[in-house]
Amino acid sequence: MENLDFLIERKILRLGNRLLNQRNDDLKALDLTPEQAETLLFFDRHRGAIVLELKNYLEISHQAARNIVERMKKKGLLYVEVSPADARARQIFLTQSGQDICDILKRTGASVGHQMLDGIDIEERRRLFALLEKMSENIE
Repeated sequence: MENLDFLIERKILRLGNRLLNQRNDDLKALDLTPEQAETLLFFDRHRGAIVLELKNYLEISHQAARNIVERMKKKGLLYVEVSPADARARQIFLTQSGQDICDILKRTGASVGHQMLDGIDIEERRRLFALLEKMSENIE
């Protein structure tokens, strides 16, 4: 059983490395860092969120989150507006360019996911998801 455990662990690590390499190649083509890609996806799901929410989501310092937003504003991917509810708060939104890149990220991620899961039916996918959840809980 230990040998099988080792083989499973190695297979997961190799798969993870291949996925990371593919993602990094895709991001490089879009001139994005992984943190910037996560930021675009975050603001796509949480339109009008503030830096504090991004900080908590990425689990980084407030300063680091602000720096990411500032760099992405300079790239024309994000814009900031004063919150109508609280003039001290600055809400962050995707520009059209940011939304276009975000849509590309979602498509490329989905295509890699579809490729990886090709030939696996819905019931197998549900079991795989449940197993991955259990594995994650085991190491947390």
